[in-house]
Amino acid sequence: MINRYFIALSLFTAAIMLLGCGNKSSSHSSPSVSIGPNKKKVPGRIEFTKEIHNFGTLKEGETVAYSFLYKNGGSSPFRLTKVEPACGCLTVQFSKEEIVSGSSSNIEVIFQTAGEWGNQVKTVEIETSDGEAKTLTIGAFVENKNFNIDLNNLK
Repeated sequence: MINRYFIALSLFTAAIMLLGCGNKSSSHSSPSVSIGPNKKKVPGRIEFTKEIHNFGTLKEGETVAYSFLYKNGGSSPFRLTKVEPACGCLTVQFSKEEIVSGSSSNIEVIFQTAGEWGNQVKTVEIETSDGEAKTLTIGAFVENKNFNIDLNNLK
């Protein structure tokens, strides 16, 4: 008799515990209230019209520039927090101001070809205050008279 009573009590206690664990919400919490439409805020998003530019063939010693245009395609403003060229032959100019939603700006990349020769591919690493990262790339073939070697005539 005691065994049946003990088993029934154990099963009843287990059922109560299982039912209680399945309901995570508390009856004491206040109901959620929504005022106006529930619009999720989209972070700022940097959108470039072009992320790669080829200057074509250049002469060693030339200085050329290209402006990479971008806009904020998100709903929150952002700033450029990192604009880092991969080498000393690149200089960058950009706005340090906040870019609001829908606004546009540019990053000007200046390439100084002094001492360069052959195919050149250079990058600039970009990061926004929202943590978004992009890489801009420029390329060129640089003719340098000091490195013009006719491989066909080597014997």
